Amino acid sequence: MIPYKIVGTSSYRPYVAFFVTVANVLAFSYVLVYAFLGGLSLEEVYRQYVLDVCAVHSQPLSETLIDGMRSIFLHMSFVHLTSNIIIFYVFGARIEEHLGHWRFLAFYLLVGFGGHLGHLFFDGRLCGEPQYMVGSSGAISGIIGAFLFLFPTARIQSKIVILKVFGYDVNVPAWVYLIYWFFLQFFNQVGSVAPRINVHWGHVGGFITGLALIFLFSFFITPPRTQQ
Repeated sequence: MIPYKIVGTSSYRPYVAFFVTVANVLAFSYVLVYAFLGGLSLEEVYRQYVLDVCAVHSQPLSETLIDGMRSIFLHMSFVHLTSNIIIFYVFGARIEEHLGHWRFLAFYLLVGFGGHLGHLFFDGRLCGEPQYMVGSSGAISGIIGAFLFLFPTARIQSKIVILKVFGYDVNVPAWVYLIYWFFLQFFNQVGSVAPRINVHWGHVGGFITGLALIFLFSFFITPPRTQQ
């Protein structure tokens, strides 16, 4: 299922979600150009610039934070980037409306690092070789967790594509789509044949972080009256 719209109208303008989306696109474009001009593969570039969770215990904290920040804005392929920014913009806009611009930006970064910590906690003990965190999936998982907590009955317009030819539009409750997505990430990691690349435990960590943070924020933040 590919989500493309939340049922219900709102006049809110999600500036941060828009600029984060642009930042992800620009970061990926920069890496492509850098790799092309240097005659390098994307994996070779990422070895220099993204977080290796297996090196966390042996490098300075400042280096871990910088690498972790870069990891949140980089992607391994155009498909990886496209799928992430679609889900991010659909769900992130509503979370930004709930939290406000600056709190949403802080939330995005926190759940991104929550994804890093999740992979380190669940799979970091298996560090026979480097495990690179590439992509905003952990942060997006956190946004999905927050959306599930805040709007479990919202309706999500999605498209189901069969064999890349036949497409059907469906209108499903948010909790159906989001639980489906969460368990998909879990089983992808359990069955992964390339755990060094498919770091889906980072998705799980981001999702749990998003749920926990939005639960805490709900005690202090009043949702906007215009929200539907």
